[in-house]
Amino acid sequence: MTTAPWSPTDVAYQARLLRAHEDLQAATDPREGDGLVREAVLSSWRRSLASLPEHGATSARPVVVGEELEEFRRRHVFESVLPLLRSRLIDPAVDAGLVVALGDAHGRLLWVEGRSREIDRAEEMGFAAGADWSEGAMGTSAPALALATSSSMQVVGAEHFHEAVHSWSCSAVPVLHPHTREPLGVLDVTGSTDAVAPLVLPLLEATARAVQEHLHTVLSSPGPRPGPYRARPAALDGACELELTGRRIPLLHQGDHSVELTARHAELLTLLHLSPGGITGAELAEELHGSESAEGTVRAEVVRLRRMLAGFADGGPAVEVTSRPYLLVGGLDSDLLRTREALARGDVPAVLRHYAGAVLPLSQAPAMEHLRRRTSAHVRELVLDAGTPEQLWAYAQLPEAEHDLDVLMAVLELAAPDAPERAAAVVRAQALRGEVA
Repeated sequence: MTTAPWSPTDVAYQARLLRAHEDLQAATDPREGDGLVREAVLSSWRRSLASLPEHGATSARPVVVGEELEEFRRRHVFESVLPLLRSRLIDPAVDAGLVVALGDAHGRLLWVEGRSREIDRAEEMGFAAGADWSEGAMGTSAPALALATSSSMQVVGAEHFHEAVHSWSCSAVPVLHPHTREPLGVLDVTGSTDAVAPLVLPLLEATARAVQEHLHTVLSSPGPRPGPYRARPAALDGACELELTGRRIPLLHQGDHSVELTARHAELLTLLHLSPGGITGAELAEELHGSESAEGTVRAEVVRLRRMLAGFADGGPAVEVTSRPYLLVGGLDSDLLRTREALARGDVPAVLRHYAGAVLPLSQAPAMEHLRRRTSAHVRELVLDAGTPEQLWAYAQLPEAEHDLDVLMAVLELAAPDAPERAAAVVRAQALRGEVA
């Protein structure tokens, strides 16, 4: 079978690309030499040549690290759909030996995941979380081209601008704002030529559509701010916010400052948060330890919680715990409270906007297990009863609903024949029925 002259996996084409790189180094336009280069790649080479000082081998360096990288992640829209991205893209691609990168609209890689061997190799060329892989920083690559053109792209071997990347292949698609169609970020799969196999782009494109559909549902609801970042709901000046749903490690925010909570601190804050009239030490002991005899333990735990809150913010604690009964004083909001309020109103879009999954999923405290089951059941009941096909499919991306055939059947019953969520639900339902069989 004869391949097209520009087929990326064609050995002869790759050889012509290497000669074209030599033309670039000699300041000769490859189109005037004997190397045929795909137009999209050639255009990117020219832009790269104009913006980068050197054409030789190089590697990207981190531009954001540590707490700054964590803040970029928290603020980016991908943070709110990580369960969807993991189930639809990251897990299957990593299982296949590929590296998955999620980047922002500027080409910064915010998440890079894969098996340790592949990650080590990728990091040698600077393909790591926090690195800038925009066209202006690293030249031609699939994520850079996808962002530059707002379209799906594959780049193989010597199509990359820099020699250090010639042993890699990658496929990438942009995720577009559902209203403005501006790029919000990019999904990338990198590795051997398996990264440009026929099924890779359809997988990336289906995942990008699922993210965009979820965002359309969210942004069509009153309240959220449109744009590339997920904004936490506004709170009173100095107020704190808890993130408790769908997180293995819960977070406490105040302004731009965040801290990861221990399991016990999160459990205490949750119970105090949901008890505006206060709660006794005996009640806390029963709720957390299953016995009022643990009241002495609770007193020590509250002392440690107060110490943490006192040292949390430079301007002094926005939240304090008083005694007899234990009572939270100060402003505190949470995704859990907003979810409960939305459930009480029967507001499906708001529930999906605030509920990211199970409440404190690792907690074994009796009260938390009861709260987790009750909240999860209420969310499921409301979405099944009143959700649109798009909302049902968005809910199906949560880990707790990933294997829920009732939800998939509801999507199939309500979705239009050509709706993308219907096709996706068919595939998942068939897979689940196969597992059951």
